Amino acid sequence: MSAEPALPRPLTLLIRGMGLVAGVLLLIIILLTVGDVVSRNLRDRSIVGVVDMSTMLLVATAYLGLASAEADGRHVSVELVERRLGARARLVFSVLRSAVLVGLGALMTWGLSEVLISAVERGETTNDILRLPTWPAKLVLLISFAAFFVVAIWRELHTFSAERAAQTGGPR
Repeated sequence: MSAEPALPRPLTLLIRGMGLVAGVLLLIIILLTVGDVVSRNLRDRSIVGVVDMSTMLLVATAYLGLASAEADGRHVSVELVERRLGARARLVFSVLRSAVLVGLGALMTWGLSEVLISAVERGETTNDILRLPTWPAKLVLLISFAAFFVVAIWRELHTFSAERAAQTGGPR
């Protein structure tokens, strides 16, 4: 349809950094798991807290790539119906998507902020041996979803602009 939108450089650097951190965390999970398996086979004992640490790291790993996937257009999208609609209907759908994205983004960012603040105030920890604080994982979720919604809204505004330009015959 149109060229992918160029994200602002600071946002691009942020989501690339988040993807890099996700990769490093995945490597750490792999090393912890291999170390635990080796320890169980050689010493007949697990490394204390590996499951706890791996769980927290896995949450961060899973969500840190969310904005990057959106920026690269790697999320699932269904255009089967929309492609068959006229230009005006596609423009309306673009406005609706933008409104939904802004609403969901605001709601989720607010909700995740509340969850993060609550976890910090209560000193929430995991239930296993290490009793790790849960707020770092919740902070990663907040940042990841906020970055995702910023990128998604940016892309949708670009789509709206391209649809409108196509409809009016003006420049993009």
